[in-house]
Amino acid sequence: MHIVIWTFEVMEGKNRNDLMIPIEGSAADYQDVPELIRCYYGLAPELKPGVEIYLWKSKADADKFFDSDWDGETSRRWESAPMTRQDFDAPVVIETAEKRMVTSR
Repeated sequence: MHIVIWTFEVMEGKNRNDLMIPIEGSAADYQDVPELIRCYYGLAPELKPGVEIYLWKSKADADKFFDSDWDGETSRRWESAPMTRQDFDAPVVIETAEKRMVTSR
């Protein structure tokens, strides 16, 4: 499995309610994405920075999804706020509520 974390700077003057509109509006875009296991949005208490966290079946799946169309739509959503990408291998995921561990070898 593979984790991608996008960190974005929140534009000046935005509040939590301003950010919830694009977050909630984009949720449907991720509901039927093949090979995407899970997606989270995160907002720091002071709203700087924000994050989008994705758990994929593989890095190749993530790389295929994060294309120029995605970049354009995301830039529009966050009003061209600078974003940075970090990639991580996820060899183990603990599903606490289900009391199970998922491994990728």
